[in-house]
Amino acid sequence: MNPRRLLPPDLRPALAAGLALVVFGACQDDPSDPLASLVASETVPAVAVPVELPSLGDLAQQAGVRDELEPVLDGWVAGWEDDNELLGVAARDEAIRLAAPVLHDALGPGGVANSLAPLFRVGRDLGDLPEMPADLAPRLEEIWSLIDDTQVALEEGRFDRAMTTGLQASDRIRALGPRAVARTLIARADRSMMRAEVTNGFDPVSLSRGERLLSGARRAMEDGNYDLAIERGYYAVQLLEGRDDEGRR
Repeated sequence: MNPRRLLPPDLRPALAAGLALVVFGACQDDPSDPLASLVASETVPAVAVPVELPSLGDLAQQAGVRDELEPVLDGWVAGWEDDNELLGVAARDEAIRLAAPVLHDALGPGGVANSLAPLFRVGRDLGDLPEMPADLAPRLEEIWSLIDDTQVALEEGRFDRAMTTGLQASDRIRALGPRAVARTLIARADRSMMRAEVTNGFDPVSLSRGERLLSGARRAMEDGNYDLAIERGYYAVQLLEGRDDEGRR
């Protein structure tokens, strides 16, 4: 099931036009607009979603089972902090699988369906993007597949399954958010910096520029300016991995 089919045909042109304005208009979206927006800088694209997606931690709190799931939640949080993206995803997926039956028992079928409703709205919006950066395409396809699985599971009354795939889809979207992308780039630049410092013959000028960019990316991250943090982190990585792309500000 393609997420585009979840949207009434008469609404698609208007939503697609709105998303195109966001994509090519430097993120000038109305904060009250429920549509997902795409932060497509010249460096690394990220998805900014101005609606509250379900998360494992929030749902555990809402369902009153946070204490019961504390060890599982610790594993989920650790997955977000893992510098190895694949290991982090695996850790979060395992935590979600363990928590899903407990959440279903606490929330009930109606609670599960209500908690996942924002996910379908975001899936529809992403499905109506007229164009997407090539870097995002495989990840968005995985997100749509998980959302499709969630919808089918709800229709079939398999609420544990719906909670599992729905939270996994939500996590995948969150991992594409500007904050997560900026954090990943800064961590990668930091590792590249450490390698460059012990590499004989590494250009000291590039090392100094990379250090300044990395420092600037961290400052932007602390200030909540994630777009700038992405840009500076990206160019820091380029310099420190020896792929200078005309280092930027």
